This record gives sequence, structure tokens and C-alpha cells, in this order.
Amino acid sequence: MPQIELLHDLVLLLLALGLPGLFLIALVDSAGLPTAGGPDMVLLLLVVHAQSAPELAQLVPTCVLGSALGCLAMYYFGRRGGLRVLERFAPKRRALIEEKIERYGLWAILMAVIGPPPYPTKLFVLSAGVFKMGPGSFLSAILLGRFLRYGSVAYLALHFGARAEELLLNQYPVVFATLSGLVGLTLLVRWRRRRASGAKRPGELR
Repeated sequence: MPQIELLHDLVLLLLALGLPGLFLIALVDSAGLPTAGGPDMVLLLLVVHAQSAPELAQLVPTCVLGSALGCLAMYYFGRRGGLRVLERFAPKRRALIEEKIERYGLWAILMAVIGPPPYPTKLFVLSAGVFKMGPGSFLSAILLGRFLRYGSVAYLALHFGARAEELLLNQYPVVFATLSGLVGLTLLVRWRRRRASGAKRPGELR
């Protein structure tokens, strides 16, 4: 597949740069230029070939930082003029994303940055700015979500070694769909607890 070949060439180029290459691809990918999972692949291979514990310890934070800065760039673009971009999408899709952001707040963004393609991560990030989500909540969701995602990639690399690249390529949606499912389960538990708490209040007042 041409997309896989392009990703492979990009990964090889950035691997030679080490940490700066990882930071760069995470920044660019999150700022709006899709790289088809480029940060995940570069991170995975750097973890596999890390020569020391200090080097290994820097990889996930570097990837998270680059991605967070890229997401912040798109978020602030959304706050200043992103509505024009959103208007290119179907009204129902815009309304659905707005409803999710207003209802679930940072959890909606957390799900978006964990989810695998074709989950519309960048559309959620842009919409968070357009719909004026608080920057603190937004950044918290980005940092936590990306840490979970890239931490999972690093775990695969440490656990499976060289086989992790094939696993990630073949099971990419499954790995991150599982993470998304865990976040979704957390949302469901929170919702049920809130509902149960609301049901108890009238009785408590009697």
C-alpha cells in the first residue's frame, strides 16, 4: 500500500534524528498534518532500539510534549477562526461533536486522542477551540490521553521487541479501540453514579 510505504520512508528518516525526530513528527501530526500513525511507529522503533534506561525514559514524554504542543496550536486556531473550517462539515456532524464536548468535556477529547484512525481526532481538537472549551481541561485531556496512547505503544515495544512493529501495523485499530473502550467504560460508570446520586437526593430531603 502506498500509504504504508510512505509512512515507512518517513519513519526511517525521523529515526535517524532520534528524540528531535520523534518530537517533530508528534508536533506536526497533531498540528493538522496527518502522518497515518507516524508518531506511534517512530516511538515504537526508538523504544525497541533504545540503548539505555535514561534514553528510554525520555521517549514517551518527548512524544507527549510534541503532540500536546501541536494540539494546542490547532486548539487556539479553532478559538480564533476555526468556525470557517468546521462549516465545511455536515451540520449534523458538527452538532454531534459539539454535543459530545458540552456533555462530556475533557472526556470527549480524551477519547478522541486515544482513538485510532479513522476516529476524527483533529476535528475534535479543532472543535474544542471553536466551542470554547477551557484551555486547562483541554490540555489535561490531551496530556492524559496521549500519555495513555504512547505509553501503550512503548509497552508493546518493550514486551514484544521487534515483533511490536508488525503487531502495531496489523492490530493498530484493536490496540487503541481497547483503550477507547476503557475510557468509554469509565464514562459509563461516572454517568451511572451521577444518575444514582441524583435519584437518592429527593429521599434524603424528606
